[in-house]
This record gives sequence, C-alpha cells and structure tokens, in this order.
Amino acid sequence: MKDVLNGLKGRPLDHIGLACKDVEANAKWYQEELGYQIIWKAPSPKTGRNVYFLKNGGVVYEMYQPNDFPDAQVGLIDHIAFVSYDVEADYQFALEAGYKICTDGIESIPNRFTKTGVRYFKILSPTGEQVEFQQIIPDEE
Repeated sequence: MKDVLNGLKGRPLDHIGLACKDVEANAKWYQEELGYQIIWKAPSPKTGRNVYFLKNGGVVYEMYQPNDFPDAQVGLIDHIAFVSYDVEADYQFALEAGYKICTDGIESIPNRFTKTGVRYFKILSPTGEQVEFQQIIPDEE
C-alpha cells in the first residue's frame, strides 16, 4: 500500500499534536468539558510525563508536556501527523526533496495500537510548523 509515486501527497490524517504546559489538567478538561475519550495513555520515554491520545468523533489529539515550554507556544498546535505506509521510502523522498528534517532521522516510540510501536519523522513546512509522517509497526505473529 505504499504511495511513493506521489511523494508525501494524499496521506490520511492520523492526529494533531498539542504540547501543553500541564498535560494532566488539559487532558482532564478535554474529557470533562468537551467529551473526549482516552484511547491511549502512557509515560513519554523522553520526559516520563503521560502522553494522552484523546478522540472525539474522527479527530484524535495527542497531548504531551515537554520539559521546556516557551510561553510563545502556549495554545499552539505542535504538529500534524499523517499516515506513512513506508516510512523508509517517505524519509528518503523527504531528504531528496530537500525538506528540513526536524527529528533525529527516523525515530521510534511505543504507541497505542501495537507492542512494537511506531516509526516516524518530522519535516518543517515553509512557515515552520512540524509535519509528521508515521508508520505503525505491526506486532510479529
């Protein structure tokens, strides 16, 4: 199902990432006031604080709390993540197209669907927002 011929175009939205000053208070508010449901929660390997994936309808928000959070970023969306069917090919395309990579290459973290995790990378748009392409790694059978 890989789509390398169209580069990075036409990918389904996976989630929208929100960096928060207080992830616990923010996740609670989204649940109690807006009716979002937690679909996955686990400590971040980078900070030890919880990362929440919350869903309401078709929209999934990833909420996390970085160690350093500049006041200028309060209330801003941190990143938008799209599905990758072949993260290696997409990463190679991004490099060859000259995109600025803002992760340490292709990174891996645990995720909400599999024990194996997710592999992803982020690029910067012309105005500086981070755009993530992530591939869920299926568990071995």
